[in-house]
Amino acid sequence: MKKPLAKPAKMRHNPPAMGVPLNQNTKSESSDRFLVGGGIPECIKPDYSRRKFLATAGLATAGVIIGAPRVESAFFGLIGDKPVPGIPHAWVQAKGSDVLRYARFVQGLNLRNITPRMVLAPHFKTRGRTQNTLPPKSYWRKMAPTLKVIDKMVTRIGAPLREITSAYRSPRYNHAVGGRSKSYHMQNMACDIQFRGISAYHVAYVAKQLRTQGYYKGGIGRYSRFVHVDTRGMNVDW
Repeated sequence: MKKPLAKPAKMRHNPPAMGVPLNQNTKSESSDRFLVGGGIPECIKPDYSRRKFLATAGLATAGVIIGAPRVESAFFGLIGDKPVPGIPHAWVQAKGSDVLRYARFVQGLNLRNITPRMVLAPHFKTRGRTQNTLPPKSYWRKMAPTLKVIDKMVTRIGAPLREITSAYRSPRYNHAVGGRSKSYHMQNMACDIQFRGISAYHVAYVAKQLRTQGYYKGGIGRYSRFVHVDTRGMNVDW
């Protein structure tokens, strides 16, 4: 008997992996760096690793933080440059935007009887060729206690304040007007004031009355046409 012919062995056919071009073996797959399920090479695909994402986010946050002070300063600069009622534009042209900022500081004290113009006017006086200046910004707050005392004096006297004849004096201007070498005007803590129809004697009396009642400690100087008031922290009279 003839032996039956053996069936030819079935050839196994492995379909190419997804993303691998036909007629290309797996060895070339690693060399071309194809991704499974697509035809985008890894060498040109962006790397969205967690580390790089956090680094990018950190840089963006730092940029916002660094830029914030500039935005803030610009915002408050716009507020400080807004016009203040009673302050002439010529004053701003002469001494810059700090005129408005100092006026707004005085306005923020909520004084009932004293306007920003009254406080700033003495800073535009001249004696000979020497012109007074605005106080340094670090001195602005020193004037607040003195202005509050004078504001209370106006209420108690019951007459309007005519003028603040002197407030802050620069050292050069203080020398030009013959001020004392250690004058508290140069510390922005003193004012010379006049009232309408009220004698300097009575104004000084009210200033001493408030001081005795504990409203402040400071100096009181009575002159023929005005009264000096300061809040130096100790009581002195002349």
